[in-house]
Amino acid sequence: MKKLSILLVVVLVISMFVGCSNNSANTNTPNNTSNETNVTDSKNAGEPKQGGTFVVSVAKEAQSYNPDAQSDDGAYIVVQNVFNKLVKINGNDQVVPDLAKNWEFSEDAKTITFNLYENVKWHDGTDFSSNDVKWTFEQIINEKGFASSSLSDIEEITCPDKNTVQIKLKSPNAGMLGYIAWFGTYIMPAHIYEGTDWLTNEANQSPIGTGPFKFVEHKKGQSVTLEKNENYWGDKPYLDKIIYMIMPDQNTAYQAWLNGDVDEIRNGVPASEISKYENNADYNVYTKLWPNKGYVLFNVKEGKFADLKLRQAVAYGIDRDEIFNKALKGIGLKAEYFISPLYTWALNEEAKLPERDIEKAKSLIEEAGYTKDENGFYFTTTIDTFPGFEDVVEVLKSNFKEFGVDLQINAMDDASYDEKVWFGHDFELTILGGYQGPDISAMSSRFSADGSMNLGEYKNDRLEELFKQGVVATEIEDRAPIYKEIQTIMSQDLPAVFLNEKGSKIVVKSYVKGHPAGDVLEKASEAEFTYVWLDK
Repeated sequence: MKKLSILLVVVLVISMFVGCSNNSANTNTPNNTSNETNVTDSKNAGEPKQGGTFVVSVAKEAQSYNPDAQSDDGAYIVVQNVFNKLVKINGNDQVVPDLAKNWEFSEDAKTITFNLYENVKWHDGTDFSSNDVKWTFEQIINEKGFASSSLSDIEEITCPDKNTVQIKLKSPNAGMLGYIAWFGTYIMPAHIYEGTDWLTNEANQSPIGTGPFKFVEHKKGQSVTLEKNENYWGDKPYLDKIIYMIMPDQNTAYQAWLNGDVDEIRNGVPASEISKYENNADYNVYTKLWPNKGYVLFNVKEGKFADLKLRQAVAYGIDRDEIFNKALKGIGLKAEYFISPLYTWALNEEAKLPERDIEKAKSLIEEAGYTKDENGFYFTTTIDTFPGFEDVVEVLKSNFKEFGVDLQINAMDDASYDEKVWFGHDFELTILGGYQGPDISAMSSRFSADGSMNLGEYKNDRLEELFKQGVVATEIEDRAPIYKEIQTIMSQDLPAVFLNEKGSKIVVKSYVKGHPAGDVLEKASEAEFTYVWLDK
């Protein structure tokens, strides 16, 4: 659970805001004005060229191309080009049409009606229909697929006709559209899977989708090849082929990219190298921000930090600028808010993290009854960590020393951390991060009383009421005040101190046009290459 929920952004670079209307279909409102490019494809824009092979390095090898049964990092960027969803999350972190051309919520917000594109065919030539959608979601729910918990509010799926699907919910849930667009919800071919074990079906190794590219072959340990779907129902792809070269070693992949053996490096240009490309006409460097925060989490149920004054002291004492610039190399953003700034419609400017004030931090500790010892420390505490936060916790240790707290670092492997912190809730401080989408309501999983990631066992009765209200409202003007009040409460209670907003810089060779990180943000999902063309 931790690896998935906390570190999912290593795999998933998606996020979204659900803007839906009870009466108007496909009324998605952009929530992200921060994901901009510092160099765009448009500077070299020309008439797209047909043909060519796009070679991409990938770090992991797919074990199964069943896109919904379970998480498979190696398959993830491949299936985005082979399959479609009902709706998908684009590069601007919005829900946009995919197989569904539009949708609408019922007046009571308990039914979502999706109107499907017509004349869609599976790669084997079979007609796609609403039955495929119904079968897929029922299969995910019944067989405990990856997204089954996210879809647990679905009560019934009906198909009024072959081009219409209605999803009826047990209760109003504004976040459901986001979960349908998120992960593990690709529509699968019922005619291929019905009556079989979906975990062992041979199509898991030779997938049949409705997407812009068809599966050709997977050479174990070497490569995966896709070819253009000439009969694609949507915008026709420009490329003839995509070849994913399996390169587990990042240095090898990076060198292959430098040598021109691959066009795209999916495990990223090393952070230390990115500055070389930022003012180079042969490359475009795109910036990306996700609803993903790093944060110090308190055990508010017991121990020292059950005392609000000590939590406040930490909030004043941490140097978020130093963490952002030194530990995180200036990638992403320094955290200022209690929600992701991508949700611009909900930001509460009156409920921000405090600016650093060491003297204020010390006075709060003294108000809590502590005095300094002979070493100049008010007290000693321990922060439990797992791999990935080494640079951040070193800065934190220095910060804590400045306001008189001896911070000990207990660095554990994943298994030990899970036993002690994740399941045992045995800690005073820990550091977490991870995806906090695909809808703003997902923050409840970390800070509601029964949230699966509420390791600090924080509870506020008013907050519980607001979280429930937040998934019933479907209009922005109704949701915004709810989440603004949530931020006010969190700023007062401080169950956590947020450090940073997760981001990245994506380096793309300038001859690669139509990249999903560039000018086609509104149309393409994160690793969808429908619009890629090569100007070389």
